[in-house]
Amino acid sequence: MEEDWDVRVLLRNSSDRSKLPEGLAAQIFLGDLTSETGLAEACENVECILHLAGQAHVGSAPARADKNLDVAAAKNLLAAALSERVRRIVYLSSSLAQAAETGRGDMTAYGVGKLRVEQLFTAAAAQGSIDVIVLRSVNVYGIGMKGNIANMISMINRGRLPPLPPLTSRISLVGSDDLAAALLLAVKSEQAAARIYTVTDGEKYAVTEIESAIYAALGKRMPMWRTPAVILYAASAVAGLLARLGWRDSSISSRTYRNLSTDNLFDNSAVCEDFGFAPRSDLYSTLPEIVDDLVKTTNRNQ
Repeated sequence: MEEDWDVRVLLRNSSDRSKLPEGLAAQIFLGDLTSETGLAEACENVECILHLAGQAHVGSAPARADKNLDVAAAKNLLAAALSERVRRIVYLSSSLAQAAETGRGDMTAYGVGKLRVEQLFTAAAAQGSIDVIVLRSVNVYGIGMKGNIANMISMINRGRLPPLPPLTSRISLVGSDDLAAALLLAVKSEQAAARIYTVTDGEKYAVTEIESAIYAALGKRMPMWRTPAVILYAASAVAGLLARLGWRDSSISSRTYRNLSTDNLFDNSAVCEDFGFAPRSDLYSTLPEIVDDLVKTTNRNQ
């Protein structure tokens, strides 16, 4: 980190230290966002909090604000921040919060939870209690990435994914390094308190082009034939049903097909204009190292 900052990291338990980058010069505090344990001590004399914690998978049932652990954790963190007079919270949210907010797009319990946390923080900012900047990230690519694209890479590598139908859909993505840069710009910004920004790398990725790039990065030849859309949809729906019934472990479902066949584009112009954010990476230039790492990890685990 180029800035001369004193950094603290809040961990739930000491074993999580292994997940931190080697050589990270940071004070380690142990605490629990869901029980307030250690939060006041961790927030003492802190200027800005980067709130990155959250549940990755919260199920498909409609989320209730009073039952969502992320909301409960955010309430505890906000209380500690206010008591210790923290100046700013930068919250890493998700573009799925926009779907929950507008009622359009990919509606998930995860997105509802993210929106509830956004509303909690921005309400405090509206009262003048604290500065808040929310960054809604689209799907992130980089070494160790998770999600649909990582699943696609893995399945193509193992020969378990038939070639997709001809798709015209496009999606927005962001690299992990660019997202980290946007977070740091939000920390340093002297403006835009209580604002919500969407962070992307500015590109519009065609799903069929991503598929072709994955085959190339794996050194595989792209098949000449294409799976009919109706067959892919039916297979996705069946896989999702079997997973819900506990008969098969699968991350594929009819939602996967919808996400592949529907545009999911977002505008990053506001974060670029207000923060001077300038993305430096794109999926295609990063894909070879992503694929190489994923294949090596898969081979080690076999």
